[in-house]
Formats: sequence, structure tokens, C-alpha cells
Amino acid sequence: MTQNTPPPLSFAFTILRQAAGVKQKHAARAAGIDPSVLCKLESGAEPMTPQWSADLLAAIEVQPERLDVGLFCAGLLLPSRSLPGSPVEPSAAVRRRVEAAAARAGRLAYETSLVEYLRQARTEQAQEDRRQAAELWERLKVRSCSARIALVEEDPKYWSWALVEKLCTESVRATAGVPKVAVELAELALRVAERVSGDAAWRSLLAGYAWAHIGNARRVASDLPGAEEAFRLAWELWREGSAADIGLLDGSRLFDLEASLLRAQRKTAAALERLDQALAMHPAGEGRGRILLNKGTILEKMGSYEAAVEAFQEAAPWIDRDRGPRDFCVLRFNLNVCRCHASRFAEAEAGLTELRALTACPGQELDRLKLRWLEGRVHGGLGRPALAIEALSAVRGAFARQDIHYSEALVSLELAGLYLEQGRTAEVKTLAQKMERIFNDQGVHEEARKALELFHRAVEQETVTLALVRSLVAYLYRAEHDPELRFEE
Repeated sequence: MTQNTPPPLSFAFTILRQAAGVKQKHAARAAGIDPSVLCKLESGAEPMTPQWSADLLAAIEVQPERLDVGLFCAGLLLPSRSLPGSPVEPSAAVRRRVEAAAARAGRLAYETSLVEYLRQARTEQAQEDRRQAAELWERLKVRSCSARIALVEEDPKYWSWALVEKLCTESVRATAGVPKVAVELAELALRVAERVSGDAAWRSLLAGYAWAHIGNARRVASDLPGAEEAFRLAWELWREGSAADIGLLDGSRLFDLEASLLRAQRKTAAALERLDQALAMHPAGEGRGRILLNKGTILEKMGSYEAAVEAFQEAAPWIDRDRGPRDFCVLRFNLNVCRCHASRFAEAEAGLTELRALTACPGQELDRLKLRWLEGRVHGGLGRPALAIEALSAVRGAFARQDIHYSEALVSLELAGLYLEQGRTAEVKTLAQKMERIFNDQGVHEEARKALELFHRAVEQETVTLALVRSLVAYLYRAEHDPELRFEE
């Protein structure tokens, strides 16, 4: 070390002071020492001890962790020594090239390590934010809608990006119960998003995420125009905030949820396109399973049952029974329903045992009723008419008592097909008479009602055929979610 070369700790402090934009005399004044003392400390005339460096850094408001960065920079800039015990020394020019190469390698290692350590730190912070958001939700969920609004508007501890995400998740869950609650939770998420700290782009991204969930909740509440407007705003805000998108929020949700709206609007081609875009963002993981489940459901409503089976089977490895029990149950049920539609009855029967276990809990009466329906269809497909008629008759009676008339009509037609296969035309006529009250139910749309009336006339005129009944069953399955679909013999 030459006389004019400061020691590493002194030089490290000088680097950090200059990087902070603080002049030497101002740093001395902040530390309460004479500028000449600081000059000696930085030059090495006086020893810069660790305590001196800590005190001086605190005085100029530089975090002590920065000292390691300063020492690293000082090590690169100060003259280095030869390796001990080396019998040869390279020329000065070679030495400079070696030092430059080592500096580039060191910088690359630093930047690579910095990116990785920051990634780990951000992941841990995101997990902590989500944990705190879960606690905040526990406080909110027991309160009324108005009380929730008051809390998130007045208390800054609720102004969290993770709470926006949590409220949106709870909104999606609420769509299976009360659509009004789903709308309220998504709108509450928007109120939080507007108050989160950060730059405008980040708040715009959060607001776009919340608006997508408002659109989803409005769809479930049958407000399709309102849902469409919500998604327009969602995409506008999401694009405006794209510069702040670092992957914290699942952007595929906008595609996924809008696909459900497009499905409700009978724009199936556009819906499938959105889902393919969402899948491209999820090569693996839980999100992929959710998107494939949605895709399979759309294909099922279109009557593309083999393609739906493929989508459900692809989704299966990504949907965890413990993390998403409802999605797991829906997946297994829809998969076996589509297998029946595709005449793969033996495969559907193999899945019945699992479904019985999945629907055994209290509060799943409707699920068990639909399972009994599925069992009846499997029995019919595998040539067990007596068991099929027993199961479907019980299901038809339950739907009739609960005034679920569309499903009652479907089961009735499936029963009629079984009776016709056995030549039991009298039972078909009795069944047709019991179906008359279905025609007055407002839940059965006009085109479906016309198809049922065609069946009724054919029974009265004794011209009903098994082919007609099967065509009507296939039509009603598709028409349930497409009120404008017409029956064609």
C-alpha cells in the first residue's frame, strides 16, 4: 500500500459518501466532528475503525449494510498484490487485463447474486403480505358490507395489495353461493386498490385486477352488460399499469374470467381463445388446472364431449384435492358426465366410487342427487335398465319436488328412452302427462319448451321414437346454456 492509497475501510466510506451526494464538510458537520478529522479518516492518516465507519454512515443516513458494497468497490479499485509465493510476475499490461477480466466476472457474479437474493426476499415478503391479508380478511368477513367499507376507507393497515388479491379470491368463491356478496367483495377490493401505496402504474394494475373480478361477479349475477363494461375497464387499467407488472398478480385471471363471460354471451370461439392465452401463461401449476377446468366446461356446453374429456384429464394433475376441494369435485364429476355423453360408460362407472366419497359430507344433497343421476345414466349405458329406471325415477321425483324443472325434463326424457327400449309405451304416456307442468315454468326457455312440446305431441299421436327422444336429450343438454339454440330433428 503506497503512502497516497487509503486503507479499504476509509476508501469504502468515501465511496458511499460520494454515492450519497454528501460533501465531506457536510458529513463532518452531521457527525459533529471537525472537517479536518474526517479528512484524515478518509485519507488513512487517522485509522478508520469499524465504529467510526458505523457512526459516520449513520450521520449521513446511509444504511450500515451498504458498507459491504463499499468494501467490494474499494477492493476493485485499490491496487492489488501479487499472489504469495509466485516465482513469476506478468507484465503490467497483462496484469491490467487480468484485473479487468476479474472485475467483469465479479460484477456479473454480483449482479446475478443480487437478482437471485432480491427474488428470494420479494418472495418471502409476498408470502408475509399474503399471510397478513388472510388475517385482515378474518376481521372483515364477520362484519357487514357497510362496516367493511368503513374499515378499508379509514384504516391504512387495510391498504394492502395482498388484501386486494384476497378479496378477489373470496369474490370468486362467493359466486358459488350468493352473487350479490361476490359483487360486494370485488367492489371492496377496488376500494382497497385505490388506496394502496406506490406509483400510479401499480395502483392501475391492482384496479384492473379488481375490475376483472367485478365483471366476473356481475356475470354470475346475470348482469352481462355490466360485466362487459367492467372487463373493458379492467383491460384498460391493466394495460396502463403494465410497467408495474412483476408477476405478483396472476394476469391470466383476466383472460380466464373474461372467457366465462364470453361463454355466457355464447361467444364460444372467443372464450376458447382467451383460455388458450391464459394457458400460455401457465405451463404448469394450480392455475393451469383451473383454466383447463374452465376450458373443459365450455367444450362440454358446446357438445364437444371428447375434447372436454381431454381437457379435464389434462387438468387433473394440477388440481389438488386439499387445496381446491370444490374444483377437485367439479372436475371429477364433469369428467364422468362427459364420458357418459361420449358413450364411455365403463370409464364413468370406474369413477363413481371416488365421487361417492367426495359428496358424502353434509350440505352436498344436490351433489348427491346429481351423482344418483349419473349412476342412472351409467346403468342405462351398460345395459342395466332396471337399475337405471330405479335411479332416474328417484332423481326425477326429487327434481319435481324441488321445482328444478329443466333438470326434471331432462331426466324424464332419459327415462322415456329407457321405457321405449323396453316397449313400455304406457309408462311413456304417463311420464309425458307428468311433464305438462314443466311447460309453464319460466326457467325453461322458449326454444326448449318447443322441443318438449314436440315430444308431448309425438307421445299423444303415438309417433314417438327412440331416435327422437335421444335427439331431444342431446339438444336439452346443450340448450340449457344456450337459450337461442333451436332443436332440429
